[in-house]
Amino acid sequence: MVLKEINNISSSLSLYAEKQPEKPFIILNDQEIFSYSQVNNLVNYTCRLYQSQGLIQGDIISAVINNGLGYIVLYLASLRYGTVFNPYPYTLDTKDIIRYLSNVDFKIVFCQNRHYKDLKNSIQSVYLIRDDFIKKIDKKTKSWDDFIPQENTPACLYYSSGTTGNPKNILFSYKNMVANISSVVRGFKFNENDIHLIVLPLGHTASINYSFLPATLCGSTIVLSESFWKIRAQFWSLIQKYNVTYVEVVPSILLALLNTPYSKDDYTNIDSLQFVGCGSSMLPLERQIRFMEKYGIKVANLYGLSETGPTHIDYPLKEGWKPGSIGVPLDVNEVKIVDDENRELVMGKTGEIIVKGENVFIDYYGNRGLYDQVVKNEYFYTGDLGCIDEKGNHYFIGRKKELIIKGGINISPDEIDEIIYKIDEVAETLTLGMRDEYLGEKIISYIVLKKEYKVTADEILSHCRDFLSRDKIPDKIEFVENIPKGHSGKFLRKELGSK
Repeated sequence: MVLKEINNISSSLSLYAEKQPEKPFIILNDQEIFSYSQVNNLVNYTCRLYQSQGLIQGDIISAVINNGLGYIVLYLASLRYGTVFNPYPYTLDTKDIIRYLSNVDFKIVFCQNRHYKDLKNSIQSVYLIRDDFIKKIDKKTKSWDDFIPQENTPACLYYSSGTTGNPKNILFSYKNMVANISSVVRGFKFNENDIHLIVLPLGHTASINYSFLPATLCGSTIVLSESFWKIRAQFWSLIQKYNVTYVEVVPSILLALLNTPYSKDDYTNIDSLQFVGCGSSMLPLERQIRFMEKYGIKVANLYGLSETGPTHIDYPLKEGWKPGSIGVPLDVNEVKIVDDENRELVMGKTGEIIVKGENVFIDYYGNRGLYDQVVKNEYFYTGDLGCIDEKGNHYFIGRKKELIIKGGINISPDEIDEIIYKIDEVAETLTLGMRDEYLGEKIISYIVLKKEYKVTADEILSHCRDFLSRDKIPDKIEFVENIPKGHSGKFLRKELGSK
């Protein structure tokens, strides 16, 4: 069942706690099961904790919490209480957290032992979430009324790592959240019978937008893991054990699943898994196809931004679906492809993706000037390049700022990477532009080979010549042991580009 006409997703938790109190909501680390009524009770308790700390509606609550029940409860309690939840990746170094917090007028920071000591020595108002926090679930706590937001009331302040620019703080309203998550639920046909496996960090929005909040809205169940790497060996057995229907991953996890030596028995009984969602960075078509051929599970190629949440839905169960595109826009928004003069382009032409709808964020915290630069006539200018085919399917081409301009010719590095991924020996590749006095930029491709495989730069260049025009052939191939990644699995172009 999907709730209608709600303006706060916390309200769905309250309702399901009454209608299905004993239904499992969170299955934690394959060890403990927490029902809807138990989680709702702890959310009420946490609202009173917020009150005891002197917090009022509109205050910013910052949090550095790992994947666990504590994160779920702090988030939902913030929605219920009316504060603004400001999460950070748990894997960040404390010095980075302190630097990012200096740009936010937070009232309190919730953290765990890993960061507590250094944060306590550097900033005020730090609250330690202990490992026994969830034991308070047995307390009988008086209910707390769900906050009723007004138009554009901020719900969350999401940190964006700025892999292609400076870090930003993105204000997402209750209205943004409900509109976006409701649209995702409709697009993917999620319902109360779904079982979501969460393996990505909750400190990033992918698991929030595709699993945590949709499951809360629908009244379904979440199997929550601390991380993929903790359950890598048991990945398929967990799917079988709990009849998981959906899991959200990133391309690097797809690669890990392809390269892990599972026995065929591990994944022969996974019929419950309807499909896998993959997002956060470019999904190589070769990897998408290879995964589907090996495991017999379709992979949705997901696209969205921190400023909008998901904007497209690639639903692989629909008739006639083919891999490669990012699907069609969510029903909550409008999407256009425009040129540099803001003219809408015809099908097949590549231009900037712009998005309009109730899912578009309300502001950059403390930087209205930047907001006004990227939101024009209600359209958010994503800085991403895309195109639309004759059937209405949308395609992500690459970042506009990552375009390589070689001798006046615009070249998408992702197009080159897609060709290099066709080589069996290649595990990962990332192509960048490098400065050149004569041409402006030249092309360099960094490549990680699969273990025990060998291939030469000349062989790679020969392969590229079979598929790419002369201007797009890399000028340099550099083999590396790994490509730096951010906390959400995105490649860190700036780190490679600085070498």
